[in-house]
Amino acid sequence: MNLYLYEMGLNRKKIGLVFIAVFLIVLLGLFISKYLVINKIEDYIEGLPNHIGVQYDEIDLDFLSGNLKLEQPLLVIKGKTTDKINVQIALSTIVIEDLSYWNYFKNDVIAIQAVKLFQPEVTYYHNELVDKKGYKSVLKGELDKKIRIEFFEISNGEIEVFNIENDSLLFITKNLEMQLDSITINSSGTEKLPFTFKTISFNSEDVKYSINDFENLYVSSLEIDNHNLKFQDLKLKTKYSKTELSKRLKFERDHFDLSVTSVDVQNYNLTFDANSKVTFKSDRVFVDRPVFRVCRDKLVNDNFMHKNMYSKSLRDLTFDLGLSEIVVSQAEITYEEDVELDRQAGKLEFSNFDATIKNMSNIYSESVLTSISVTSTFMKETPLKVDWNFDVNDVNDHFVFKADIGSLKAEHLNQFMQPNLNLKLEGELFRTYFTIDGNSNNSQIDLKTDYDQFDIIVLKDNGKEKNEFLSGLINLFIAKDSKDEGDRFRYSDTEVVERDKTKSVFNFIWKNVQSGLISSMAGDGKKNN
Repeated sequence: MNLYLYEMGLNRKKIGLVFIAVFLIVLLGLFISKYLVINKIEDYIEGLPNHIGVQYDEIDLDFLSGNLKLEQPLLVIKGKTTDKINVQIALSTIVIEDLSYWNYFKNDVIAIQAVKLFQPEVTYYHNELVDKKGYKSVLKGELDKKIRIEFFEISNGEIEVFNIENDSLLFITKNLEMQLDSITINSSGTEKLPFTFKTISFNSEDVKYSINDFENLYVSSLEIDNHNLKFQDLKLKTKYSKTELSKRLKFERDHFDLSVTSVDVQNYNLTFDANSKVTFKSDRVFVDRPVFRVCRDKLVNDNFMHKNMYSKSLRDLTFDLGLSEIVVSQAEITYEEDVELDRQAGKLEFSNFDATIKNMSNIYSESVLTSISVTSTFMKETPLKVDWNFDVNDVNDHFVFKADIGSLKAEHLNQFMQPNLNLKLEGELFRTYFTIDGNSNNSQIDLKTDYDQFDIIVLKDNGKEKNEFLSGLINLFIAKDSKDEGDRFRYSDTEVVERDKTKSVFNFIWKNVQSGLISSMAGDGKKNN
């Protein structure tokens, strides 16, 4: 009995020793595996090309769970020939959770549960001389395996983009937060984007983007999800003062000051086709309370470049656009022109400006009209209604522009007419209607107006005193009012109005209105049947 108990105890000791031995071997194996994996990572980092540098303070790997943590990592990518920094990414921490060894060894796929980047600071130096196709080829060459990530997160990030040529700031955003789900990275090179995802949540603040050499775009906050884009406190501003801008210009250019309370892009869809062409669609874009001030210095040389009609500009976009409806609410627009150094700028003002634009698109195969409907108050007192439509697919750029103008005191136009045309107007236009039917080359206007005691005063060169002779001469041809007509309206009888293709679309509209008014007041005023 004692011998049996002794043997039983000895067997238990042996089993215990075997268990301890196996445990120690497994533990040693884990340590060795962890060491080998970390060593492999370090070898991979050390084996990167000379123009790619990676540093970190500490690396921690939990081999069983497949979790990897890098503290204070820094990635620097330099130009292969210039040795100048192209990209620098500094982070407080990178966390990779649940790396699947099975998928890696069995399916040759890198499958990760989560990748989290904490406080990334990205600095990118943009080089215009670098072919954009090069970035894609780099991705295609560096990534030879499919990567799947269930969850990707950026927390408290910051991005800065500089022009490598002059070190000027092109783009910056702060407090960036982003989450992506179900990501697949496949660098086959056939897609515009080398990755796909199912859902996105993106928030950022204090965005600044240099659009070109003259204008900056600012956004106080930006929110993006799978269905909507929202911009808060959006601003578009010229980088220089009006005086400084004029000094820098070879040809005339508008000075912009635009502020928008918010822009909501609802139910958007962004896609890329097999030829990498971008398509952007949205059911509705809502623009809330924009305040837009535009000033042009006419003392700067004219720009005689060809100006497209809006239908052609849409037709010629390098991407596909489909905006079903754009709604602009409670806008204020001011346009000024400086024509003389010693004169106040001419000014046109639109307040209470509401607009609805439908079918702003270049993707409709059939003839669907783009329509613009506007109601506004002109020069603080005059109600104005506009209906404008055109067909983007019409290569002749046919359009119809209709307007209904309420009671307009002539003196309200003088702040623009006097400095720009050296004229003053007296009298009142009670009601004016017109329709312009035109294309990219010419147009005709059908106008009728009801007015009283209308006088045109031609000013002397000083812009202040009346030129009695010219004023008397021109008013010989102008009917002072429309009272003698049976229906109180005088009608235009205009010939074809030729478009100056070096001028803007609105110059073409104004040229038609000017022709119509002169015809109605200086002609016989009869309706042409």
